[in-house]
Amino acid sequence: MKKFTFLAISILAIAVISNAQSLNNPKDTEGYYIVKWDCSQGAFAASNDIEADETFTFAVDVTGTPFDNWLKETPTAAGATRALAINKWTNYGDVSGGTNRLKQIDENIFAATWNIIQMASTMNVESATGVDSVVYIYGQVFGFEFTDDNPGAGWWLWPAEIPAATQIDPGVGNSAIFRTLAYTGTKTSTEIYSDDYEGGLFLSNNTPEKGYTIPCALSTSIPEIFQPDAEIIGHEYYTIMGVRLQIEP
Repeated sequence: MKKFTFLAISILAIAVISNAQSLNNPKDTEGYYIVKWDCSQGAFAASNDIEADETFTFAVDVTGTPFDNWLKETPTAAGATRALAINKWTNYGDVSGGTNRLKQIDENIFAATWNIIQMASTMNVESATGVDSVVYIYGQVFGFEFTDDNPGAGWWLWPAEIPAATQIDPGVGNSAIFRTLAYTGTKTSTEIYSDDYEGGLFLSNNTPEKGYTIPCALSTSIPEIFQPDAEIIGHEYYTIMGVRLQIEP
């Protein structure tokens, strides 16, 4: 009887694990998925070293998962392209549903710029930004389709191998995809909106969304040195005291 009970429990455990959705993201030392994308390196960061109100690029890699093949299949909507989105929530409440879409940045990697606190809807922001507060993020990656003029030609699409609404679970025991650093308030980012950046409004279904936009939106490069078009016709020279010199020193 004991052997039968143990066998039944083992089968149940396997069934539960198999129903969890997985990603190909690397994991941190605690077993959570690393979702922070290092835009300067074009790779996942070494850790999720972010606080709840810090802007970062979130990314998922579905290589080797059922979504890998699903993305390559013929879209349901005519002339559409397949992509991924993520339905997400936190231990302090929900964020805006208009921030779900992700944009392809590599073959099987999809991403978006996020600021968790700025995306808040029912989320208790005061509690989430309390000293030492840690925000846990849960969610489900799902598929959608878009055309040039319709950001939602198909929605809430799933591969046959994954039951609809299956939650991502890295296996750490609490079903959270990742968690933030304990809150200190020293990393607060300025407000962003999806329509602040080219392509961002389309990504947010043509409705401006706070705390969300295209991936790597905040990445900057050193601008070129200004080169005036006007012809230089002469020079003047001055001492450090501001006295004009008659000849070149």
